[in-house]
Amino acid sequence: MTHSDKQPQQESPTDVPQMEAPESPPVKPPERRKSSYRSRRRVSLRTILFRYTLAPALILAVLLCLIFTLQQMSDRRDLLLSHGHASAQQLVELIELSDNHPFEVRIEWLNKSLMALMLERDMIRSVQLYRAVRNNTGAEELTLISSVGPRPRANLKASDLQGRGGHVYEDLHSLQVIQPLLDAEAHCWLAIELHRPYFLVGTYQVALVGLLGLIVCALTALVWAVILAERATRSLDRFKETLRAIGQGKLTARAASSRNLELSQLAEEINLMAANLTDYQRDYQESLHQTMEDLRQSMDAMEEQNIELELSRKKAVEYSRLRSTFLTNTTHEIRTPLNGIIGFTNLLLKTEVDQLQRDYLQTILRSSESLLTSINDILDFSRIESGNLVLDHSPMNIGQVVEETLQILAPYGYEHGLELVPFIDPLLPPSQIGDPLRIKQILTNLVSTAIRSSENGNIPVTVTVQSGKESELMVRVNIIDNGARCDEQTHRELKHIINSSLPHQELSNNGLGLSIARSLIETMQGEMGLDDNEQGGCTFWINLPLAIDRNRVPTTREQFPGCHLLLADPNPMTRRQIEQQLRHWQAEPLEHGDGQSLVPTVEQMWRHDAMPDALIIDTANAAGDFESFIGTVQQLVDTFQCRVVVQGSPADLRRCYDALRSRVLAFLGKPVSREGLLRALKRALPHHAQSRPVTGSFPPLPWPNKPRILVVDDYEANRLLMSELLRGQHIEVQVAASGREALAMWREQQFDMIFMDIQMPEMDGIATTGKIRQEESGHRTPIIALTAHAGTEEKSRLLSAGLDDYLSKPVSETQLSQTVKRWLQVYASTHFEPPAALVESRLVDITESLDLANQDPSLARDLLRMLLKSLHDEEREISRYYGAGDHKALFECVHRLHGGCCYCGVPRLRAATEQLQEYLRPLQEQEQADIDASAYELLTKEIRSLRDWAAEQDLDALFGLEQIGKIGISGMEIAEEASTSDGSPH
Repeated sequence: MTHSDKQPQQESPTDVPQMEAPESPPVKPPERRKSSYRSRRRVSLRTILFRYTLAPALILAVLLCLIFTLQQMSDRRDLLLSHGHASAQQLVELIELSDNHPFEVRIEWLNKSLMALMLERDMIRSVQLYRAVRNNTGAEELTLISSVGPRPRANLKASDLQGRGGHVYEDLHSLQVIQPLLDAEAHCWLAIELHRPYFLVGTYQVALVGLLGLIVCALTALVWAVILAERATRSLDRFKETLRAIGQGKLTARAASSRNLELSQLAEEINLMAANLTDYQRDYQESLHQTMEDLRQSMDAMEEQNIELELSRKKAVEYSRLRSTFLTNTTHEIRTPLNGIIGFTNLLLKTEVDQLQRDYLQTILRSSESLLTSINDILDFSRIESGNLVLDHSPMNIGQVVEETLQILAPYGYEHGLELVPFIDPLLPPSQIGDPLRIKQILTNLVSTAIRSSENGNIPVTVTVQSGKESELMVRVNIIDNGARCDEQTHRELKHIINSSLPHQELSNNGLGLSIARSLIETMQGEMGLDDNEQGGCTFWINLPLAIDRNRVPTTREQFPGCHLLLADPNPMTRRQIEQQLRHWQAEPLEHGDGQSLVPTVEQMWRHDAMPDALIIDTANAAGDFESFIGTVQQLVDTFQCRVVVQGSPADLRRCYDALRSRVLAFLGKPVSREGLLRALKRALPHHAQSRPVTGSFPPLPWPNKPRILVVDDYEANRLLMSELLRGQHIEVQVAASGREALAMWREQQFDMIFMDIQMPEMDGIATTGKIRQEESGHRTPIIALTAHAGTEEKSRLLSAGLDDYLSKPVSETQLSQTVKRWLQVYASTHFEPPAALVESRLVDITESLDLANQDPSLARDLLRMLLKSLHDEEREISRYYGAGDHKALFECVHRLHGGCCYCGVPRLRAATEQLQEYLRPLQEQEQADIDASAYELLTKEIRSLRDWAAEQDLDALFGLEQIGKIGISGMEIAEEASTSDGSPH
């Protein structure tokens, strides 16, 4: 009994917290406590005791009952079988003892013996004697010779007895003992069927006894579980009441002791907890009283200090106001004469002064600008500290602000062998809203710091568009130095200044400028940082949010389409700057970095009739020998009739200005600004410059990733036009003149889209597309067909061949833009129908040429000129193929000529080529075919008519592009150009 009492009491402490946790002092809101009840299923101690008491007893009782029942069943079955075997053996022995009698006599005697045996033993149900007899087919059959008792429930077969000795036959209905009789005359078996009810009745009796035992065990276990549960519940209820009283603040409540060891220990712990809580409450009250008294005294002292601090604050505010007023008045008084000094110095620099005086004036100008920057820093420092800094919001161009800043700081950079190179993102909107003076101040501080940290190299300053919304723009400016004059300690100090807020009293002049720049950037809601670069220097970066100025009038986009310029500059970074800007203006720059081989290179180009339209030569090619440099430029102008623009630092330009002013078309000061470069190109190439209005107040924002598109066409005019239209949408374009070249380029590079001409020699567009589709894996490159035939059958053939879409020639800018946007998934796709072909009767339509060239007269003239130049060779090839009867080669030649006509205003020739092309198209599958003579004669007639027309016309006059001869520039104009581009502010 003691052990049984102890066992449930050992389990009860574990389950008490789960039952009574809600009764303890609340530490959670009621809502959370209710939700915790619902989330977890609680089990009572009574249930646990019932489970752990009843379950083992029931399981053990069931097992014992089953074992006992099975054992009794097995014993009764063995007993029944043993009686059957004994009876069968006795009968067999009796039969064998009478083997001297005939078989029929023994059978009769056996019947009497079986009847007597069946009447004596109640376990035997029936007895049968079987004999094996062969039938007519030779198969052995079993025949019942004699039977005593009821009919057996299971019939035996010869196969069940053949070859077997004495055994037991048993199934669901019958239990029989089989014993063979060996006789010389016959082969017999004795089958004794036993009574199964005798076996089943005993089994039921045993099962009934087991069930009664199971019920008795379950009732006993249930009574014992109830007794244990009541004892444990009463003990836990006493502990629960004690804990509830303690939780309600009755710390004098104590738990009663118990005879059980574990419950007694639990009661002692509860009582110890109550005693400790009593001590803690007493100490807390004493400490609270003492704290309240100390707080009362501190409040009195703080009230006195607050009065003193308020008086001090008013004095400090008044002092700060007086200081700010003094600084504002002082800086204003200094800036007024300083602006006069800077302005008149600029005017004086434009007059006739000698070299020494110019150097003095440049020193005065740089010193004045440096002093002006320091004054601005001091004034901004005062405004930032007082919180009175107000930013200006005026229209500006941050690219122009960067260029002007670099022009001011360029002389300082040249003193250390540094070139300041601006890289302005061509996709930057032309006008933004911001504070240009503050931005220039920030850039001045950062670029000056980069110059002080570098020597002998370049300091690139890049302006890129990071992201843009409908009316906002995030611009990033990177300033990279090479760190040649910056040690590790200075590097750490710069990072510390930018990344932490030091008191201004601890900052040097350099640190003060950076701190002010950081404060200005933070005021503009921007970011500033400093990273290490691969050159061992630092990269200053700033992110400035700017608003887009939508109220400005649409600007014009300058273009120099098809203009080839040679850049002769040993500095690759400055070459890259100018090359980037020239490509944005549709020009084709050629780079040359070796000044020694410049003349042989130009001579070679002159010999091959590949002279560039103009040369931009940097004074750095002189390498200090300006006499040789001047002679080289004079030789290029006089011998090869080159149009030359000389660029360089203001000091270098002055050294060669007098000698070259009569031969050079323009002087370009460094750092090269976009405005200065445009002005120089307009003077050097007045007949190439074009101004096209930009639709909207600002150009479109950059693509998420700049697309790369491949244009495949065997006709040069088509490639030129597609490249022009695609580059106008800020797309990187590459061209291929054949299918094999396009396939090779596709294998080497990744393209976002391909525009594929269909009819090309050797490998046409369909074959090229099939090769691409076979070799590509994963990403599918959209391939758009360029075809002059857009019938229903042609469309189906193109789409089934693997092309994704098609454009019918002539391609308009609207169609091209919609196709690019749809397949690159930039905007929602819009379906368009190809324009219907127009039937024209005029030989040449200038208006149509301008429409096809997007209202670009220079491009329209060049396209028409290229077509006219190719007419002689095309006519000769067409005549040769027609005479030879080669209809396949004739189809390719006519298709190529038709493609060229689609981009020029020649409706009659376009109609003639289309007629012959459509006639020859169905004949391409045949080896031999007759060519329509009337269509051929019409085509040759239109070609000759167009050639005769071209011999009598001036294309420049027709398109309003009269040839402008070489323009002489007066000495005063060049002087103004040089003074404007030498870095002085406007």
